[in-house]
Amino acid sequence: MHLPPIAGSVVWYAIGRFYESQDGRLRDLGYFAHLGGIEPLFAGPPGESTAFFTFRAEPFTSQTLQNGDLSVSLEARGGFTLYLNREPRGDFSKPDTFSQGEPIATFERLSLVVGTTVGPVVNNLFSAALRSSADFTFGGRTWNLANLIPQGITQMGTASTTEIPPPSGYTKVLPFVGSAMALGREPRQAGR
Repeated sequence: MHLPPIAGSVVWYAIGRFYESQDGRLRDLGYFAHLGGIEPLFAGPPGESTAFFTFRAEPFTSQTLQNGDLSVSLEARGGFTLYLNREPRGDFSKPDTFSQGEPIATFERLSLVVGTTVGPVVNNLFSAALRSSADFTFGGRTWNLANLIPQGITQMGTASTTEIPPPSGYTKVLPFVGSAMALGREPRQAGR
């Protein structure tokens, strides 16, 4: 049995991209460079095309506010899914490839996400609760993210404002990385 990490310890490193579609909706997707001690994460040299574990968010909207030279984006609550790709084939030029695997967990952001742009860098911070997870066998072991991160995560992300040429159907793409820590358990009530 794999013990859950200590609250506040790093449980994943995500590498991804934000995609803006022609209707103005956003989505993010990508892969994991670390995921709670699960190994191996890649079927060859690390990268999107060899990643066994990927993620994709449900489409969401963003509203922008200005505060002096800071640009602040407000992103609505929403969900995202993690996938196991037994035959990795992620390709950032084909966003659907990040959601073609076996769903292993779903998360829901707990509140509005605030992102702040300072010059060429965007930072954001959010927490997400684990809403569902399923057992999966990988690397000769049975895993379930409910055992690794039972309450969910808090992720700090950093993105670039330098756009990447978008694939067909999208108007804008920005790269990002995210580091997530395990949320702590709710305190026990007296008498329980």
